[in-house]
Amino acid sequence: MAAPMGRLCQFMSSRMCLVNSSYLPKRTIANVSQHRYSIYSPNYVEPATKKDAYDEGRLPFDVSTPIKAAPLWATSSFTHDPLVLKFINIVQEEGKKDLASSLIRKAFEVIKLRQVEKINTASPEEPPPEIEANPLNVFYGAVDNCKPVLGLQSVKKGGQTYQVPTPLKENRRRFLAMKWLIEASNTKDPETPFYQKLANELMDAHDNTGVVVKRKNDLHKQCEANRAYAHFRWW
Repeated sequence: MAAPMGRLCQFMSSRMCLVNSSYLPKRTIANVSQHRYSIYSPNYVEPATKKDAYDEGRLPFDVSTPIKAAPLWATSSFTHDPLVLKFINIVQEEGKKDLASSLIRKAFEVIKLRQVEKINTASPEEPPPEIEANPLNVFYGAVDNCKPVLGLQSVKKGGQTYQVPTPLKENRRRFLAMKWLIEASNTKDPETPFYQKLANELMDAHDNTGVVVKRKNDLHKQCEANRAYAHFRWW
């Protein structure tokens, strides 16, 4: 009795293997791809969220052209900039991004008011100097003036540690510039609001002066003094 039952079970298992292999071929599964449909017809165009496109007349459509809905992250605010967003992420603490965004916005407002005041108080007899009233351009200029080109890296050779000058990548240069601006703002008078101190540092750095620019120059001087150890970086 046991032998026929064993042969029956063996026969049924072999048939199941054939059924599974026939219904689930590996070659056909690899060719299956997901196809997504859009709710918009092909004649719809992408929206233009930048204000410059409206001011300069570079719109890719007219009044009669159907336009897609703007995504949730799209905005026409001048503070919505990739570099400003990176700066906000460095400023924020304990995940308080709204607070960091409001501080950066207030700092830009202070810069705008001070630069416009300089333009208005300029003497009418003499031509006004080149004063940048756009706070976003002031911010970009401050970050560019604070970027270090070289940095020091500790390398251990023969039981001694040497400070070897090494060139920095663009991401590292940008991060150090923004980090130094924040640190310089935090070390000032604690009774002064942070956004005012940050505005002062950004304006000084834009004019290629201030604590952060001096810190960058000091780092370059140290790299120049340790140039004899430059060959140690090829480890």
